[in-house]
Amino acid sequence: MVRTRGGGSSNLDRVRPTASIRRKRGGSSTSIPNQEFEDYIEQEEVEVDDEGYPGGPLDKSLLVNYEHHVAKQLWDGLDRGELKVVSHGRKINKLGAPHERIEAAVELSGLGGLLHASYESLDRGLLCAFVERWHAETNSFHLPVGEMTITLDDVSNLLHLPIVGQFYTQETLDSDSATDLLVEALRIDHALAYEETRHCRGAHVRLSWLTGGYSWAAAALTHMYEQLGDCSYANTKQLAGYATLLQGWIYEHFPSIGMRRMQALYYEDQPRCRLYDAGKGTSIVVVRSQLDTLTPASIRFCPYNEHREERPFEWISLFCGYLRLGNWTQLHMPERVLRQYGYTQIIPRNPSVIGHGHPDTNEMDRRWLHFNDYVIHDYAIARHPDACVQEYMGWFRSVSHPYVINTDEDDRPVPVPSDARHHEAVPSHHEESHPALGICRRITETLQPLLDHGDVVEGSPVWEGIQVAITLARGATDERAVYVRRHARRND
Repeated sequence: MVRTRGGGSSNLDRVRPTASIRRKRGGSSTSIPNQEFEDYIEQEEVEVDDEGYPGGPLDKSLLVNYEHHVAKQLWDGLDRGELKVVSHGRKINKLGAPHERIEAAVELSGLGGLLHASYESLDRGLLCAFVERWHAETNSFHLPVGEMTITLDDVSNLLHLPIVGQFYTQETLDSDSATDLLVEALRIDHALAYEETRHCRGAHVRLSWLTGGYSWAAAALTHMYEQLGDCSYANTKQLAGYATLLQGWIYEHFPSIGMRRMQALYYEDQPRCRLYDAGKGTSIVVVRSQLDTLTPASIRFCPYNEHREERPFEWISLFCGYLRLGNWTQLHMPERVLRQYGYTQIIPRNPSVIGHGHPDTNEMDRRWLHFNDYVIHDYAIARHPDACVQEYMGWFRSVSHPYVINTDEDDRPVPVPSDARHHEAVPSHHEESHPALGICRRITETLQPLLDHGDVVEGSPVWEGIQVAITLARGATDERAVYVRRHARRND
């Protein structure tokens, strides 16, 4: 495993380097020399408005480490650019098909879904733009429409890894034991094997872990959360972890962001990430803009309906508590992203409440194995995919930073979830006097499912035409909403 920085403690306990910054007002984000950026984030004086951050959280009780976050640097006009993304997908795929005995052993372990799942090329601009929206305090991406995250259910569908099972704890071998295993299992010369383990200063892997019974989904998600948390801090330069999981998650939930091709020979018994083939890389600047103008209509909150025959929904996916991979622990908090389970989004509890006391390893394992006592329940089924309680968006905007591009707030569309739209301060007579707005909404609602469900070949002239039509229709309704808000402010 590649570490980008820091240790393996919980995100609630993690102590980060002091990164105090003298705020720069206004201006657009521009790249600056690395040394200047390093000097900027290592200053010791802190000037923080007690009332919150411009463009960032006004209520600082949730994102307590926002001062050190890359999004704050972007808002202040400093752009760290794209991260180095660690990936071995191309090398893995060049190895070809594994020996049938090896493949059988991997399948038995529950890791068979990974044999042919890795993307050969990664979209660095796409990945890095999403990383800038991640917050370790909540283990979620903060977007203009609210929070979203990679869940256990996502890992199950994208990678076909088992959810149910024990947490994995890696065992450490001494050089002599590792040498014996290499000789026995791989028929490597004893002297060469011993010399290699000496060169590597010991052994930290074992072959006996290729047995079933582990929740590999929990292991993958814990590792992914760790890497995303590290990369959300301004002085991190590298994204490690299994980037195919993150990129596949983006493809599933954000069909209009990033370039990808649909695989013509995909079958539903394969991991869902294999439905896509990474396309041409995307500019991080473009993706930032797309995310800043994101609306609920462009998101697939529940994308796996057609895949449920292969990967039925498992209630352990609603487990609320600590996941563990060895000594790494991360909170899984499904109540923060209820829309991804088909529920109406509420204002979630503070993570400090869920992680209170930080139980020891044995207690974490006990809760996980008795997950029925720790799953969320009794939430309202959503009438619309993006349904939220009326107070959610107002609360979210007070504790988060919905945008990373520093611009006039009046120029932004305000994405209002379906269940709250009747609470908008847009009088009905505006709709009546502008019937074209209703037509534009109907155009979007009719055409978007064609793209979401793959009814139109991506990249074809028809696909491109539908994208243009949807963009124009959304633009008209968003511009009208901005006009009405401005008009209401002037009247006030």
